[in-house]
Amino acid sequence: MTRIEPFQCVASNERERLRPSRFFRCPFAGYYLRRSIGIACICLVFLGSVNSVAGSGPSRGLDADEKKPSPVAKSDKESSEKKKDEDEKKKKEKEEDRYLAVIGGTVHTVTGSVHHGVTILTKNGKIVEIAEKVALPEGAETLDASGNHVYPGLVAVDSGGLLSGSSPGDSTNVYSLQMAIALAGGITTVASGNSAGKLTFGSVDDLVVKRDLFHKLSYDAASPKERYELRQKFEKVRQYIRELESYDEEKKLDPDAEEPDKEWLDGEYKKLLKLLRREVTASIAANSASEILAVCELATRYGFDLIVRGAVEGWTVAPQMARAGVSAIVSPRRRVRSDDRLNRPNGSTIENARIMHDHGVPIAIIPANTSITLWGLAGRDLLHLNMEAAFAVRGGLSDDAALRSITIDAARLLGIDHRVGSIEVGKDADFAITDGPILHYMTHTRWAVVNGRIAYDKQKDTLYNHIRPNGDMDAPPPDDYWPRSLGDSQ
Repeated sequence: MTRIEPFQCVASNERERLRPSRFFRCPFAGYYLRRSIGIACICLVFLGSVNSVAGSGPSRGLDADEKKPSPVAKSDKESSEKKKDEDEKKKKEKEEDRYLAVIGGTVHTVTGSVHHGVTILTKNGKIVEIAEKVALPEGAETLDASGNHVYPGLVAVDSGGLLSGSSPGDSTNVYSLQMAIALAGGITTVASGNSAGKLTFGSVDDLVVKRDLFHKLSYDAASPKERYELRQKFEKVRQYIRELESYDEEKKLDPDAEEPDKEWLDGEYKKLLKLLRREVTASIAANSASEILAVCELATRYGFDLIVRGAVEGWTVAPQMARAGVSAIVSPRRRVRSDDRLNRPNGSTIENARIMHDHGVPIAIIPANTSITLWGLAGRDLLHLNMEAAFAVRGGLSDDAALRSITIDAARLLGIDHRVGSIEVGKDADFAITDGPILHYMTHTRWAVVNGRIAYDKQKDTLYNHIRPNGDMDAPPPDDYWPRSLGDSQ
């Protein structure tokens, strides 16, 4: 009897033709293949339904916040961030370096020698080169200072009405008339309140230079209780420093050493701790000899840096001030009558700045009125900062020392001499460019440069452009109104 093979429904020769591989030679291969394909289809349908449910809401057992973003959303986010980074990169590439060259002036560096006919090259607000021959970059802005004097921008250690509030970078009116007048006086940096800032007319970029300049203390002879309480606070803080130093040494031997209590170290105590660590400078108003000696004794006992504001009778105790290492802010034109009832020198003298300087006391000069005024007694406000220094020269102070008192020495008292106060490579490009010696009463500021930008141009501004226009020293006296020109009258 002939044996019939499974699936023998076609001719044997046709069956041989339909066998493409060795796999199909198994009699049951087709059956298992169809079964595997069917199972795979069922699995795909099941997985599709699960994904559909998962996409419509949070999975069971997971919170909505824990749902992972879909790969498409993640990809869109990455591409968006990548595009943002590329845009920022392109923006930076488009921003070109900003150059300013001050050419041909007589440069008074203050801390060095005087250079004639040199060029100062600035880049992005910093001085990069001072030389007779300088290769100027393409597109550099130039300022021809030939025949003029180039000084560092003047520094006022106190001011009013120029910088605003506790956050001068946000609230200062950079278009104010007072700021324009101060720039016309050659002033580029001022202290106001407890901050130092630039007079960046028309811009708030890089306005703030330093915050927390001083810690003002009151040590009034009329309040013995106040003096006693301040000394007690100093003693408590100094004792804490001793205990902290002992703890640091003990901890090297015993890791479980107990740290001194410091929960009370806040507010005034925290500021006094900074004083004793010389992280900040104290500022105390003192004018009479007895007041000055008292604050000098306090600074010597507790070892902190001190600036004496006023120091009217500093000339009578200058040696003691020098030994205490204190500095002084003085107004040479301030007048206090001497008291004939006292059997010691007292009262004010125009020689005050000279005598203190000769004994080694660092000084900064400031007018008695530290604001820009449009009323009152002319010549005694901040506009005439250079004239206040000139009066100190009349009292015997040298020209160089007087110039330093409104530039580098003033900057040192503020703790910003690494940036302003002199013309040196690496420092801020702040200049007062004048048509004569800056301590001469006839001298005008022709340009004021702040952070490498021309912030004041005498010829373009209407404040003083009618006075000796274009530096013509022989021009006739003007007939005009001040502080702003009213234009041609008909």
